[in-house]
Amino acid sequence: MAIVSDHIIDSVRDAVNIVDVISRYVSLKKSGRNYMGLCPFHKEKTPSFSVHPVKQIYKCFGCGAGGNVFSFLMEHEHISFIDAVKRLAEETGTELELQEKSPEVESENERLFQANETAQSFFQRQLRENKNVLEYLKKRGVTEKSIERFKLGFAPDAWDGLLKHIQHFKYPIETFAKLGLILKREKVDDPTRREEGHYDRFRNRLMFPIHNTSGKVVGFGGRDLSGKEDTPKYINSPESPIYQKSYILYGLYFAKEAIGKLRTAIFVEGYMDWLQLFQNGIENVVATSGTSLTEDHARVIRRYTSDICVCYDSDTAGIGAAVRGGEILFQNNLEVKVLLLPEGQDPDSYVAENGAEKFLELVKKAEDYFTFRLNQVENKFDLQKALERSQAVSEILEALAPLRDNIKTNLYMERIAEKWNTPSTLLYNELQKKISAQRRRRRVDDNDAEVAVPVEAPLTFIGAWSAEKDILILLMNHYSDIHEFVFEHLEGEDFLNPEFRQVLAIIQETAKRSAKNLHQAVLDKIESKQLRDVFAKDLFRDFKEPARYLQDCIRKIKIAKYQFHIDEQGKKIRELSPEDHFPILQEIKRFQEELKKWQSVKMK
Repeated sequence: MAIVSDHIIDSVRDAVNIVDVISRYVSLKKSGRNYMGLCPFHKEKTPSFSVHPVKQIYKCFGCGAGGNVFSFLMEHEHISFIDAVKRLAEETGTELELQEKSPEVESENERLFQANETAQSFFQRQLRENKNVLEYLKKRGVTEKSIERFKLGFAPDAWDGLLKHIQHFKYPIETFAKLGLILKREKVDDPTRREEGHYDRFRNRLMFPIHNTSGKVVGFGGRDLSGKEDTPKYINSPESPIYQKSYILYGLYFAKEAIGKLRTAIFVEGYMDWLQLFQNGIENVVATSGTSLTEDHARVIRRYTSDICVCYDSDTAGIGAAVRGGEILFQNNLEVKVLLLPEGQDPDSYVAENGAEKFLELVKKAEDYFTFRLNQVENKFDLQKALERSQAVSEILEALAPLRDNIKTNLYMERIAEKWNTPSTLLYNELQKKISAQRRRRRVDDNDAEVAVPVEAPLTFIGAWSAEKDILILLMNHYSDIHEFVFEHLEGEDFLNPEFRQVLAIIQETAKRSAKNLHQAVLDKIESKQLRDVFAKDLFRDFKEPARYLQDCIRKIKIAKYQFHIDEQGKKIRELSPEDHFPILQEIKRFQEELKKWQSVKMK
């Protein structure tokens, strides 16, 4: 596993401005010496996301997210630290020097990515060895070039195909289980089945690797090849630490260059739809892959273009998907058009039968989303009936209410008033009611979201944990001025919390190389997001009388340490017979003397 040397990481970090990078994703406004904006990691109406241009860090005081430019890209783009460094290195023209990384220091995400690569290679080999599936793909018009380029594979028709492969090479099953590739067998009453062990999730399926925008495999989609009516046609990998479905658009990794060049993106539903279009030269295409479009998807695609064409089947399900998906994109201020293909056709079959040029001619004729939605509402309701006209107005205004563009809103309202012969003042009054109702719902949702923010297993601290943390903050910000004094009085074993003890070791090791921008380098090396957030928040603090506060922190840490040891020895003595008490009592006495000394000490 390759890593980037520390001096290259420093060079990349120094070459970018965190304000410029975050401004690509968040609208920032100057507020005092910092910049503020709406947090991209949780829903909020009042900006609580702060970027510190001098320290080159960010912190959300709503959800707690924080870090530096690398951790921002890692969390926002769902990529690894190395990928974040590589991306910024490309932008700054910094040449990367790669070193080999030992397995012991691989992060959990890297192990998951490697497990997916292992599975992908297994599925690829199974496909190459299966003539029936290769013939199936040939009949569907999938070329050998596409099979190879997009790493298509085959999950064998067995309960333990991948499982045996994993066991043969002694890979940890737990890693594959975390990705949902391997499932644990539940106990059943059927005596013909084993009641323990594991089995494959994907069986007898054509496999489509799902990539993030950096090209790493985060999951799989599997198309059933059995033809059984009771078997789902498609199943996908479940969400995992590296696969959040609301952030992934299938094929975006391969399509982003064409989307950026053509300034437009075509949305289709299925893997085969995407594959057929792409291999026929229509490369500005992404697929939703059976996942409902979300606001996160809208934010992801907006980085590349604001011009979208939604192309779904013309059946009831396809129209419904176009209504729902198009609405999400439309409400996020994207220019959306809708293309419904002739009855009985999907993008895959239409391009296979008619070619790319005919398909692109239809794309040019696609109607804008608002016109499409008006027509759908008109077909749904009888506007000559008062009740149904009221319902139609309510539905179309519900779609307009979240729109945050007054010019567009006024244009659409005029169209409704003219087409449905309805007074514009009445429409505006109803729209305001919708906007107010949605704001009330958002307030409730925001409160719920704050309670339900997904987090890692909570960090629990003991002793003078706040003093331990603040000593580390002071070291990061003022290392050259205070490190001799700190290390004269404190060492690693004085820290009762292993998390802070580890950060102290990182600070000491990093400072040997350079104390410049120490807080940045330390944040890079803290793997736990929760722990990184703890420090990012307090790096914004300005301590009053830092010298006096530093001494007070040392005193608190020492007192907590000796009190902890006294309590621990007290527990031991209760478990021993009286004849074994003496050495323990001697230890307690020594700790009590140290405790008393530190309780009475007055540091200058």
